[in-house]
Amino acid sequence: MPLWRLLPTKWTDPWIHVIDPIWSYVERYQPFTKLGDAFLVVSPWGVYLANASPTLIHQIALRRNDFVKPIEHYSVVEHFGPNLITTEGSTWRDHRKVSSGAFNEKSNAVVWSESIRQAGEMIKAWKRREGVADDGGNGKKEEAMWLKDVYPDAATTSLHIISRSGFGVRLLWDGEEMKDGKRVEEEYERFTSHMPKGGHTMTFKEKILPFKRTRKVYEGYTNFNDYLHELLQLKKTAIGNGLAEKDTLDLM
Repeated sequence: MPLWRLLPTKWTDPWIHVIDPIWSYVERYQPFTKLGDAFLVVSPWGVYLANASPTLIHQIALRRNDFVKPIEHYSVVEHFGPNLITTEGSTWRDHRKVSSGAFNEKSNAVVWSESIRQAGEMIKAWKRREGVADDGGNGKKEEAMWLKDVYPDAATTSLHIISRSGFGVRLLWDGEEMKDGKRVEEEYERFTSHMPKGGHTMTFKEKILPFKRTRKVYEGYTNFNDYLHELLQLKKTAIGNGLAEKDTLDLM
């Protein structure tokens, strides 16, 4: 890309702005002002439709069977088998039928409340890390914090929310404790611990964080797979004993 941009503008404008895979994040709506609400990007690897037309978006959304996603590009998220993202047609409908019941207003409320809690705990974790005193919510002026990179913690927050709302496992930040002084319910302690538990070389949290080194990927995959099977067995036992959770999506 940097070399292409050295060419005269008359040779590269306007296509130079839309060949970058992340151009929509960089250029935003600007290319559409020159090329119109919908245009095609043609390359040896395929034809890509860029669309900002509300009318066309509406038509595509209503005719989803005519505009199927290229499932061959989604195999990377099929480690645990076919799912809503990697399927189409009747298989997709079967997956949607099974999972749709878990997504409702009650589960949305869980996601919302856990999002608020996790965001607050993330800020507290920053304060502990930077040695900044917490005002305890009394409105006193606090010291300034300087954060070089919030991406790892933002990703952690998102995955903490998914873990709690989807699997019923509340993941804690370093130094955080439950309100009653306990770190977590005993049966879930193996999933929230900051140290690997029996039979594992990594913690549950380490498996789902997206910024570990590549040499840890396979180790993380196998460990996480084992954790999921353990969690599934725990959920089955809870359901059998009439103790199934009522405030999660029950994805297990």
